[in-house]
Amino acid sequence: MSNPAQLHDAPFVPAAPVQAHKGQTLGALLVVIVVPALCIVGNQAGLLRIVFPALSFVIGLFLFWRSKPLYVGYVCWLWFLTPFLRRMADFQSGWEATSAVLLAPYLVTGISAITLITSLKYLGDRRSLSFVCAFLGIFYGTTIGLVRFPLVSVLQALLNWAVPVIFGFFVYRYRELYPEFRKVIEKSFLYGVLLTGVYGVYQFFNLPDWDRLWMLNVQMNSFGTAEALKVRVFSTMNAPAIFAAVTACGVLLLFNTKGRLRLLSAACGFLALILTMSRASWLSLVAGFIYLAFQMEMRQRLKLAMVAAACIVLLVVSTQIPAVGDLVTQRIQTFSDPSNDVSYDARIEGHEQAFEVIKQEPFGEGLGSTDTEHGTEGDDDAIGPHDSTLLEFLYSLGWIGSLIYATGLGTLGVQLMRKRETDSFVLSSKAIIIGFVAQCLLNSVMLGVLGFMIWTFASMGLAQMDCVEKTLNEPEQPGIEAAASMAA
Repeated sequence: MSNPAQLHDAPFVPAAPVQAHKGQTLGALLVVIVVPALCIVGNQAGLLRIVFPALSFVIGLFLFWRSKPLYVGYVCWLWFLTPFLRRMADFQSGWEATSAVLLAPYLVTGISAITLITSLKYLGDRRSLSFVCAFLGIFYGTTIGLVRFPLVSVLQALLNWAVPVIFGFFVYRYRELYPEFRKVIEKSFLYGVLLTGVYGVYQFFNLPDWDRLWMLNVQMNSFGTAEALKVRVFSTMNAPAIFAAVTACGVLLLFNTKGRLRLLSAACGFLALILTMSRASWLSLVAGFIYLAFQMEMRQRLKLAMVAAACIVLLVVSTQIPAVGDLVTQRIQTFSDPSNDVSYDARIEGHEQAFEVIKQEPFGEGLGSTDTEHGTEGDDDAIGPHDSTLLEFLYSLGWIGSLIYATGLGTLGVQLMRKRETDSFVLSSKAIIIGFVAQCLLNSVMLGVLGFMIWTFASMGLAQMDCVEKTLNEPEQPGIEAAASMAA
């Protein structure tokens, strides 16, 4: 096993900065934007089922080779927008229960496995313990799942579990690019929250036909009614809870960024977040804000208080619209009277029943079990297979795999929280993670796009801390020392 210094001093594969090969990378991004747009405008969006995953993967490989930071931003945008393209394909070419379009973000994010494969020797360092434990837990669940479930079900679950961790390791491995990664992530969320927020507000007041058709086909009670002013907003993503959680991340991140556009972006995101009616993400946002309030200096706390006041004013103004006011009031009232909340009762009953099942399966059921064995119908008010992080872990990984994975998460938490943070991005990253912890019993937060958010922001925190430590430990340059001596 390598010692701690080895990972610090590990040679990095040369990575081009954002400005290098600018013409080539921008041309590649233009292609991946124009091709889907032409398919949609030409009423041939069905072609995206084949073209988009392949094109996205090829562009992802090119960006991974030419510019790691742009690759990171590209991955973020794929998670933001791919479900929308799937709905357009279904709208123009007929509904399909499964769509290859949705593979795009997984395939492109999975390109980062190249870094994992070429850096296996660095997994032996204690700084990589959180990643190693996560991989071991997932490997355990995969092994159990392959014995019990069809290969396709296991592989689908494996993508959801493994891809976020693999990408997190990629971010940490290229930690010397932290400033570039930070810049591109901030810009992605700045414009991403603005775009998805505006579309989400529009979706609530004027539900587009492609979104309505999709809602009618999936028939999920949790989406509300497929009518304007009655829908729970999901914007460009595939569920209100998913969109709300991602938007809450964006709002917490935008608080510590600069520029005037961030105010507009955060306002649009916050309005759309309200319209999701997702109490879990409301709780997540509040938890993140509270963490920021305790960690910031007094001047920043006053700034945060002003932001909180602005949010309250925005909430009050939005509820003056009768359709919005009625829905929001009903959701807020459930906090004070959970006994009359169908969702609350279903979660309590679902957890009780699940623990009885888990007692009979202490080694877990393996990856693929949540959808194969515990799936629910769209119009069923019972707790779903992805409505609780705890149940997702125990079903898929059992007590053994969950304990291994949890050890990694615990290590990750200790590494992140061991010192008071001065870097604003990392401070927001910690607030985002605290927010996800607050909703872990209300949502499955370690898989898919939400898992991507957690592991990306956590890995960015680790990357920044390692960069700072390395800078502090580097000896001063001889010229600087000589100048200091002469000055003395």
